Amino acid sequence: MDWRSQIIDSDSLQLDDYVRATYSISVPVGADTRRSAVQMLRILTVRSQRDLPPGQQLDPGKFGAVIHIGTAAPWSEVTLALPVSSVEPAEGLSHLLQFLTSVVEYNYADGAWLQRVDLPQRYLRNVPGPQLGTPGLRSLLNIPSRPLLALQVGPRYQSLSALTNLYLEALLAGVDMLVDDILLGDPPGELSLANRVPVLTDLCERASQATGKRKIYSTCLAGSPNQMLGKAHWSADQGVDGFIVNSFTHGLGTLEDLSRAGLNKCIFATNMGSGMVSRPATPTSAVSDRRVGIDEQVISKLSRLAGADAVHTGTTGAECFDVSWGDANRTLAQPIAIVGKTIPPSFCVAEGDLQMINVWPNMRELGRDTIFEVRSAILGAGNSVREKTKRFIDLLERLTVVSDDREALQVYRRIAQTDEDLQRDLDETDLNDW
Repeated sequence: MDWRSQIIDSDSLQLDDYVRATYSISVPVGADTRRSAVQMLRILTVRSQRDLPPGQQLDPGKFGAVIHIGTAAPWSEVTLALPVSSVEPAEGLSHLLQFLTSVVEYNYADGAWLQRVDLPQRYLRNVPGPQLGTPGLRSLLNIPSRPLLALQVGPRYQSLSALTNLYLEALLAGVDMLVDDILLGDPPGELSLANRVPVLTDLCERASQATGKRKIYSTCLAGSPNQMLGKAHWSADQGVDGFIVNSFTHGLGTLEDLSRAGLNKCIFATNMGSGMVSRPATPTSAVSDRRVGIDEQVISKLSRLAGADAVHTGTTGAECFDVSWGDANRTLAQPIAIVGKTIPPSFCVAEGDLQMINVWPNMRELGRDTIFEVRSAILGAGNSVREKTKRFIDLLERLTVVSDDREALQVYRRIAQTDEDLQRDLDETDLNDW
């Protein structure tokens, strides 16, 4: 069978019977991008790059089709229509991700980047989705519009007892939630889950009672998936309101299990560590001609579908590597059309030891439905924890209603009149490239 016969116009298919996966691929010099796209398709549905078995008739419903091939270039975009029978909804999102990424194990191209995934209705109806989402978390905290402010607990070298009074002071001054550092885990000693959970939930309860505003604590889970689920149930019984889970190392299936566990708690999803095997090329990349990986929008979308109420999409102008996060943000915020079911939007999470000077660039990129996770901006040297917290909240509230860089700069300059640290950051920042 001629490989060209598997390139089909999308109008010839009932697309809701297919998972559509868009890749950016780079083929060797002299190779045909179209043929490479068909090879990708066959790897996934036939499990071989060779021609279809003798006597087999072309049936897109069984073998799929290539429905888009972009302009031939060093990197070309191709879209595959993959029959749902190849990756059934009941098999879960972890299996879906394994299926879509397995194409990089074969020798047909110099690079392959999973750019986008579009799922059919019957797949979407099977995913759990967030239990709270952006609307539920805002309702829980009674914060209708501004970004949320979270104070990180940890890292592991810190003493919990030495910081509890500072955590409480920050909560009383306006911090909305405490969240564990992503790598805090469950170490022995003072910072073990069994030790820290009662202390931190008590702080949130005391601050809630004193301020009349709900304060919550989300804890980091570690261990095997079964252990993590058990720890989640125990933590929920102790008053924890959320969990931090890594969709890359713990797996999307762990998020799905937590979302389906009936705990009605918020789930923070990160993919920390995925940059080791999947990192986008940037204009300043030293190596950009060979690339494999998964676009952040795919991880963000699948994390939301798996049950994440808030997703670490990326941070602008902080300590993390910096690319455009727009596509990843949209997958969290935009409505998903499903007959008979609603999947609420999820918060973006910005972290990376953010400072006040970084807030506007991230709000501009991520939007108002963002949780800012900070640490040294509140607990670092300088003004009191109370003063720094109040100024951070003031900044978030003022920036919520601005629309451009000029208005944002006016807000910063007004607050900097009484904040020497912020004024110094303004003086040292290139505001033409803010």
